[in-house]
Amino acid sequence: MSKVSSEIRTVKRQLMLEEWEKQIMDCHASGLTIQEWCRKNGVNSKTYYYRLRQVCEKSLEARYEKAEKTLEKENIQTVVPIPMKSTYGEIQIEKNGLHISLPGDIAADTLLSLVGKLC
Repeated sequence: MSKVSSEIRTVKRQLMLEEWEKQIMDCHASGLTIQEWCRKNGVNSKTYYYRLRQVCEKSLEARYEKAEKTLEKENIQTVVPIPMKSTYGEIQIEKNGLHISLPGDIAADTLLSLVGKLC
């Protein structure tokens, strides 16, 4: 596989995640429930939660990379990323033996804030 096609795939993925993030923020700002927003915008709710998980994971990766760069500069050990999985509309976060279950329709900014505080 060529370097160019790999870079193109990376850019496409970034653009797709940015669009999904805009949709998630639009859903949150709409004042509608996730189910209502999904019906209104023709998005399957499972698709919405998949996209939410992908956006959250990308955000975590970005925070992890930023922390890793900071730690490299300070010559400190690396931070361990938080494993995150979603099942049946419920979001579960696990870190160091602590298990947190959240409703699947939790607001994206609330979820990102919580995850940021756990890091």
